[in-house]
Amino acid sequence: MITNFSGESMSKNMLINAVHSEESRVAIVGNGILEELGIETAAAERHKGNIYKAVVVRVEPSLQVAFVDYGEKKNGFLPFREIHRSYYKKDVNKEHPRIQDVIERGLEVLVQVVREEHEQKGAYLTTLLSIPGRYLVIMPGSDSGGVSRKIEDEDQRKEYKKMLKELNPAEGIGLIFRTAGLGMTKPVLSQELKFLIKVWEQILQRGTEQKAPSLIYRESDLVSRTIRDYFSSDIQELLIDHLDVYKKTLEFFETVMPRYKNRVKFYQGSKPIFSKYNLEDQIENIYERKVNLKSGGSIVIEPTESMVTIDVNSGKSMHAKGVEQTAFHTNMEAAEEIARQLRLRDLGGLIVIDFIDMANKKNQQEVVKKLKDSLKYDKAKTNVSSISRFGLLEISRQRIHAPVDEGTYVVCSHCEGKGRVRSKESQALIILRKIQMRIAGGGVAAVEGELSADLADFLLNRKREDLMKMEKKHGVKITLVGKPELLHSQYHLEFVSRQEDSHEAQVNVDQRPQGDMSGEPRVPVKRKHNLSRGSRKFEVKPQSN
Repeated sequence: MITNFSGESMSKNMLINAVHSEESRVAIVGNGILEELGIETAAAERHKGNIYKAVVVRVEPSLQVAFVDYGEKKNGFLPFREIHRSYYKKDVNKEHPRIQDVIERGLEVLVQVVREEHEQKGAYLTTLLSIPGRYLVIMPGSDSGGVSRKIEDEDQRKEYKKMLKELNPAEGIGLIFRTAGLGMTKPVLSQELKFLIKVWEQILQRGTEQKAPSLIYRESDLVSRTIRDYFSSDIQELLIDHLDVYKKTLEFFETVMPRYKNRVKFYQGSKPIFSKYNLEDQIENIYERKVNLKSGGSIVIEPTESMVTIDVNSGKSMHAKGVEQTAFHTNMEAAEEIARQLRLRDLGGLIVIDFIDMANKKNQQEVVKKLKDSLKYDKAKTNVSSISRFGLLEISRQRIHAPVDEGTYVVCSHCEGKGRVRSKESQALIILRKIQMRIAGGGVAAVEGELSADLADFLLNRKREDLMKMEKKHGVKITLVGKPELLHSQYHLEFVSRQEDSHEAQVNVDQRPQGDMSGEPRVPVKRKHNLSRGSRKFEVKPQSN
């Protein structure tokens, strides 16, 4: 049993939902509150932690990076500082060499994925490899090591540093002692070390035998990885709803953690396991911008290309002692919830928090302390600034996984990821202007358009007079038809030429919604070649918002 930041005792459970092959989910719950969440989908392949035999395809001196083909769609990003000295050219004698001095195109390297590729950015790679176990992490090619920073007691740190030396790993292999190893005996640690070294020897063997680019070592799946990295003595039960996963997990515990095997249980309840613990609504909240606080305040989380911004609002929150106390209590509550949301959403990079203004410096310091305490058990590395005179606080946070929504959400077919679409009036006027511009050039006998039902209704009623004026002025027949299957931003215009001596069909597509790589327009063009009115020019416009 542990305590949370409020001093209350907390009972923790780990839940594994694996009944659907398309998606696996792992949650850690404390007193009914979702503390950690992992989701892995079959559609979104994970690469982080994998080791590849790769080849350098480009060295970029201006950025001091190399771009590496490791077998995926996008080349990986390998900074100079992530290149092990064993890959340097033998004749490099400079005291401060640069990347162009030490490696060249065509060099084969073993690389590990540190950070998944994201949108336009390739995966972040390193040649400084590490292989994690339950209690130890080995770092081939390194003589350094140490004890996890999470272990703060100096006597314990000295004890385990001494034990690491006594384990005496092979030359050139560094060791890190993990927090899960607390209380483990030297024989247990030695057994895991032998296993990890065997894994490394297999990686070296495959690296010699296989051609680049190729996968050499695959990181464990979500369930195995979460148990390895997150299971601790304060977790009272580990409940699994899939029999095969349960058997596999029980076997792992019998081998690695026999003292805790009785905590592993097969869930057979009538309700789905996450519903039993009231987690589904909490999970859905992770995808929302706004998170409500118990006091009546809220936080609004906005990820952008360059940073994540978080705004703290007091809302209905009121404290009897005035504005300062209301701001202080709302900020304190927000600090704890922000730390939780950063973990659940795995938001990384630069995070800027706009706290409610507080005049009292002591209150500001208390809020910063609360935030730091709440981040203490975050697996990711974080760095927290003080609150500036503008009420802003900055956090830098390492991203551990891909963003939680990456494998479960797709780009909206209506707004194409912008989060907004043009209003009906604005979109209708765009179509009206397109028609006006085209027929003003002359040579058009008729216009036939297909568009969404609401846009057709607006144009044929609110803008009917404008359409009639255009018809009269240019001698053109305009026909617009509403089609319920068309999206708000899609329309199809056909311009019938007055020429009778030629017959031409042209399809022009300005833009396709993201993810449509077929090269074909989303709205089919209907060609009618048996009309006597001459050539037709077809223009398809899925309109950019």
